[in-house]
Amino acid sequence: MNETDNTEDENPSSDNSSEEERRKAAFRDLGTEVSESRRRQRSTFFKFSTEQKGNFDSFKVESGGQWSESEADRRIREFLIRLAGDRDLIHDPDPVELARKNDLLLLFGPEEEKLFAKLAVRFPSETLERWAELLGGGDSSNSFGPRSRAERQDEKAVAASIKKAFRRRTLTFLIVVAVAVLGVFFFRQLANEGIVNDSNQALRFASQLNDFESAGINTDFGPPILEPELTTELNLLVALQEGEGPEEERVRQTVSGGLLTVKPNEIYVTIFGYNGTGQVALFGPEGWLEEGCIRASVTDNRFRPFDVVVFDSTGDSCPDRILGRDVSATCLGEQMLMIPLYIPQGEIKHSEGGTGWAEMIRIGYEMEAQGWETLAVRGTITVDSQQSQVEIPVFSGEAGEEIIIDFDDSNPATCILSNR
Repeated sequence: MNETDNTEDENPSSDNSSEEERRKAAFRDLGTEVSESRRRQRSTFFKFSTEQKGNFDSFKVESGGQWSESEADRRIREFLIRLAGDRDLIHDPDPVELARKNDLLLLFGPEEEKLFAKLAVRFPSETLERWAELLGGGDSSNSFGPRSRAERQDEKAVAASIKKAFRRRTLTFLIVVAVAVLGVFFFRQLANEGIVNDSNQALRFASQLNDFESAGINTDFGPPILEPELTTELNLLVALQEGEGPEEERVRQTVSGGLLTVKPNEIYVTIFGYNGTGQVALFGPEGWLEEGCIRASVTDNRFRPFDVVVFDSTGDSCPDRILGRDVSATCLGEQMLMIPLYIPQGEIKHSEGGTGWAEMIRIGYEMEAQGWETLAVRGTITVDSQQSQVEIPVFSGEAGEEIIIDFDDSNPATCILSNR
């Protein structure tokens, strides 16, 4: 009887022991064998509110360069503690272990991931790789349980966005640094050499004109006195044949003399100030004005015009391609012509944008001949940088008065001022 009783007493103990062993083995297989305190912590994990917005109200992520590994770990710990809210934590100096021991990755939602991504752009490469793998469901996160394929893909997308944001922030930072360095060199160069200002090459009227105009005083400036530095000849032949193909292949350096009403170097040109505006004066050979088409323009050094005028002596002497503001003669003689041209003073804004000074007067005697797309003799008046004190001479006169200009000593030119 005793043996029977003993046998019966031992069997239940053995059964209980084996059952306990099976339970523990099952826990080990499921990865859920934890301490009693950890089990109690997990049992209350989702009893806390999932609302985390208030925990991050004062959490700021400053822009800047890459953190050190210790500084990155400190900021991650701060983030995780805020993420946990009022939950009891098992503290650990390693932020990865802190997240593992407290199951904090379960609290990462879309908003938390976006905020964490802002932190991640300043992580050193090893820290970034470690957390990207952890959030992406890789081997380092197996302690949180296996994840589905969809979960792994979503988390890999988050990790990829973190890396992309990091690269973008790094690239932006490098660009800003490069621009700052170039800016320093640029302004240092300006400080050493000064800002380039070509306004001293601008065409200016005689200073006394500005003085009298600003005071509202009418004065007699006397007859026109030619300024040699502002005098030139129409010495450039421009001849472009009609036809197919590129223009450079249709340009001709010489043409038959019978085609030209005037030849290069036969017309002299200068400029004056009269009646409150600029005046272009031209003197040519006999008969040059019978069917004359003159175009004049004032431009900056990039050939952007401020004013373009056209004088047509007969009304149909100009080809259709010649465009500009139609003007009448200010002064007209048998061999001399004077036409108005607005010459702005100082720095002027262009209608298409940008600014400039009046630096060139371009004049052309335009002709029309069968078989030629363009046929003209042209010239340009400019102020050399070494002649910055040159001023446009100003003269006075009344309508009907004869004006005399000495283009050459042997043959003074005359014209009669118009009453217009």
